Amino acid sequence: MSDTGNKRVVKYDAEGTVLGIVGGVGAEPGQMQEPVGIALDAEGRLYVADTWNRRIQVFGPDLTFEREWPVVAWDGMSVVNKPYLAVHEGRVYVTDPEGYRIIVYDRDGAVVDVWGQYGSDLGAMNLPTGIAVDAIGRVLVADSDNHRVVVFAE
Repeated sequence: MSDTGNKRVVKYDAEGTVLGIVGGVGAEPGQMQEPVGIALDAEGRLYVADTWNRRIQVFGPDLTFEREWPVVAWDGMSVVNKPYLAVHEGRVYVTDPEGYRIIVYDRDGAVVDVWGQYGSDLGAMNLPTGIAVDAIGRVLVADSDNHRVVVFAE
């Protein structure tokens, strides 16, 4: 669970027992400023949208820091700039709410694709926040200010 106000991520088991905590205020590896979106890959690695540090941080299943990469987005510190993540088949899908777009990275942090623009037609978004990728690779985005979910074929 991202504990945004306390600048950390907390890992629980199915019964609600805390298994680990990572984070703390700062910009060093493992520290965070406004962690919002989190996602797990197939190997149990944790990806964190460290929003105000404008980076993705990656932690192992035991919450040890592995790597990070910069995100050229998330410029503002507004209350609506809350990016979310999804991981699917080696790609990390990231919302850029105030940039009205989706950024796709490979697992090493290289940009693979970028799409979206401001608007309300089918190819546009207005404050994309939540994101998921289904079993057949479609990308589902919560287009919050347009009050809809947009589905993109990958």
